[in-house]
Amino acid sequence: MTSRTKFTLLLLAPMAFFACGNYSNEDLDFELALPQDGELDAKLPQALTLDNSAEYYKLTRNVVTTFNGIASALTGLVDHVRSYPPTSRNGAERTWGPFADNKHPGWQVRVVMERIADPNAPAPAFQIAYSIQLHNTAPGGTDVPNFMSGGYSSSGGARQGAGNMHLDVQTARAAGYPVADFGDLDHLDLTYHTLSHPITVGMVIVNVATADSPGATYDYSENADGSGELDFDWMVASAPGAAGPTDVKFISRWLGSGAGRADAFLPALTGNTAVGTDCWGPDTVADYVLRWDGKGDLGSSDLCGFGAPVLTQ
Repeated sequence: MTSRTKFTLLLLAPMAFFACGNYSNEDLDFELALPQDGELDAKLPQALTLDNSAEYYKLTRNVVTTFNGIASALTGLVDHVRSYPPTSRNGAERTWGPFADNKHPGWQVRVVMERIADPNAPAPAFQIAYSIQLHNTAPGGTDVPNFMSGGYSSSGGARQGAGNMHLDVQTARAAGYPVADFGDLDHLDLTYHTLSHPITVGMVIVNVATADSPGATYDYSENADGSGELDFDWMVASAPGAAGPTDVKFISRWLGSGAGRADAFLPALTGNTAVGTDCWGPDTVADYVLRWDGKGDLGSSDLCGFGAPVLTQ
């Protein structure tokens, strides 16, 4: 994964932007509807990385850290807005702003959220749709009506349900909004399901056509016993034996104890055969290592807590 996928989302409006006021009881539906910061994080049982930790364990932790940061920034943006009473209320709709974007003079930010009854679920289940809108205050300037948009279907319990988020950087870039902090990102989609285990989070990153990498996908699942799986797929500029950009797939699985296994694939070159495998114990140190070139091989696959994964195309 290149640094181009490691961007930082800026909070568009500091706390001073928001109006003061009181919450209504119905406002709490909006406050409770979306996940809090950290609730979409991938969770590895260990909180350590040693000098001699397995190489693929380190890669797993790096991917987890990067994508947790992206998910945190996305949920934190909405959660930050919802930390303050809405500017206006209109039935089932709530609006925050518009407020001046102090980080980017000449732009204003508005957030609109709407509560919708869910016809497919018993009360008090509901859906919430929302959008973060950018307004260009220059005469004839181009607005961005859905810089970030999303939806959430509640099960009736606080922050339990399924949701999605869409971040449209390219439209903002074309409108002249400063997006340097997003690097080569064109757009990003995040989906999640937190109603019951396994909890799942999926992310699709699409970069602009001129980027070194077209993008990446990320799928995470978490079981009640602390075990989990992370599937990561991205295009790299070069790989051993490849003539150009190559698809790399990475599947990492772990037990609640922390012991795990990760496998790397180059499907275009080797099909469903892994080009590398690491298995590690609860201490993160490798028990088994296999590489396509035979360098660094260690131990026996009998020491792995998992069998070889089934690669799906």
